[in-house]
Amino acid sequence: MRDAVVKAVELGYRNIDCAYIYLNEKEMGEAFTTIFNKGEVSRSDLFIASKLWCTEHAADRVEAACRASLKDLCLDYFDLYLAHYPTGFVPDKGNVPRGEDGKVLYSGVSIQEMWTAMEKLVDLGLTKAIGLSNFNSKQISSLLETARIPPTVLQVESNPRFNNEALRRFCVKNGLRMVGYSPFGSPDLPWGRKLPHILIDPTLTKIAEETGKSTAQVVLRWQVQRGVGVIPKSIFPEELSSNLVIYDFELSPDQCKLIDGLDIGERKIVPIIKFDDGRVELRDAEDENFPFGFQETFQED
Repeated sequence: MRDAVVKAVELGYRNIDCAYIYLNEKEMGEAFTTIFNKGEVSRSDLFIASKLWCTEHAADRVEAACRASLKDLCLDYFDLYLAHYPTGFVPDKGNVPRGEDGKVLYSGVSIQEMWTAMEKLVDLGLTKAIGLSNFNSKQISSLLETARIPPTVLQVESNPRFNNEALRRFCVKNGLRMVGYSPFGSPDLPWGRKLPHILIDPTLTKIAEETGKSTAQVVLRWQVQRGVGVIPKSIFPEELSSNLVIYDFELSPDQCKLIDGLDIGERKIVPIIKFDDGRVELRDAEDENFPFGFQETFQED
């Protein structure tokens, strides 16, 4: 990962997405040190985001968690710091703490308590902006009613098979920038139903032939034209280079409509837990802040 990040910046990437739970912050810190020591890119040239993990939601833990991530990443500040999930976990018992019955131990920390503590990170200069990841519009609306510093970004799953259009429209209406992760459907992850790789979809293949681009480039361009930020993940130099070449063409309205039509409303990125007896359950489903049981709709004014 370290070498891939260094290469990505050499190729021209400037937005780097990090998180405590990716368990690679020290390696990423080595990458950033290497990048800055080369002298070709300064800290102000990069936009670096990271995320608060679920065990650190309590008001007396947020600042320490942010500072620990900054230290491991060898940074002085974040450009953006996100709450990774709305669900809080009991701290000091592992990253996903579980009781004797195998159930996840939820902390019960409110979203409002966590957010107030995150606002203080901006006051302290530890991050320039704060935002949310994996929250639904109902949770965001409630937060907007009380927030002193509103969230600037919502990072959520978004791809042609699950485009999250209602939530995108909500973000536009409420002044948030939506950033889509898993733009190619994350077929390597064990969550959700096993489906054919989205990049071999016949509709995308046809549009790729029409535009002289790859299906991956078509998907990324579609997101950009929707006004969605996008964070494709790769460690392969060829893919890293190819994913940047999406600003020299434009999809037609008809092509965009065809891609919109691939949506089946099926979310994949919903974390699970496994039990010793083979049972599988949604990790956060029993918590009051579970975000994915809410059906997103959008009513035009």
